[in-house]
Amino acid sequence: MKKFICMLIAAVLVLSACNKLEVKTGYVKVPTVTKNALSGVCNILEPTSPIVRLYYEEAGQGEPLILLHEQTLDCRMWDDVFLKLAKNFRVIRYDLRGYGKSGSPESGYGYLHADDLKNMMDSMGIKKAHFAGLALGGMVLADFVALYPEKVMTATMTSGALSDFPDRSQMPAEILKLYNNSVYAMKTKKVEEFKKSGLNEYKQEWKLAMRSVTGKNYRGISDRLNSMVDDWNAWQLLNPEIDPLIGYQADRLLRNQKRHPRILLIIGLRDAIASKKSMQRMVAVCPDATIRLMSESGHFTCMESPDEFMEKMLTFIRSPK
Repeated sequence: MKKFICMLIAAVLVLSACNKLEVKTGYVKVPTVTKNALSGVCNILEPTSPIVRLYYEEAGQGEPLILLHEQTLDCRMWDDVFLKLAKNFRVIRYDLRGYGKSGSPESGYGYLHADDLKNMMDSMGIKKAHFAGLALGGMVLADFVALYPEKVMTATMTSGALSDFPDRSQMPAEILKLYNNSVYAMKTKKVEEFKKSGLNEYKQEWKLAMRSVTGKNYRGISDRLNSMVDDWNAWQLLNPEIDPLIGYQADRLLRNQKRHPRILLIIGLRDAIASKKSMQRMVAVCPDATIRLMSESGHFTCMESPDEFMEKMLTFIRSPK
């Protein structure tokens, strides 16, 4: 009898090991200066390094699904859904440039998060993918849909979509140079002012702001949110960051697209007004987008109500085209 029980336990352990998803981790190299960036001010000297490394985690098999995180956080914000989604997809989550375990930007040199995403896909041999982005991640995804629509199977954006940066592509060369130099000088001054006030004070204020835009499940996710903010190196505050998003250029490009990729907008009703307005702009330029509401959630939809978030996204992905 004991021998039978031992064999049964061994079989269960083997089966459990077989069912456990393997998580691969690694880095991909992307150019320090990316092709679509128009916000750089260093146009003569070469950057210290020609490449930046982006950290990623990957699990599962099937169609690729790439997850993009919010500012001040990192790819761990997808913990609740990462392995669950990997049962049906090749899921990739990564730290944006300047966040988590990824390398930092180089001050003065232009880059776009959307270009980084495209270059990462090329390095990993991915031609098309499904995407999900939250807040900053949603803004990166909106830029990506505008610049690289042929690479998008579906795009799920939540808590943010289009950003407010000016359309630099419409500026004459001399005006663009003057504008970029002025913005860079202004940000350099703000960095000096920030260094006097201190990082800890800013992080505490940010934590309070996160709490104010989170729904009923704030207590259930507060420790993880705060831990990621504590780990954030705040490169974007301690250096004059070049604008890494294309802003209103994305509006124009999306309006001019004859056919949009399939887009899902998930809106937490307890989110901030600014985030909702960003999503409303996306609807204005992509009126064929699908909209779903999460009544009890705020800004961090995939953390506050992960099962509801996944159900809405998967239903959309699997729905007839």
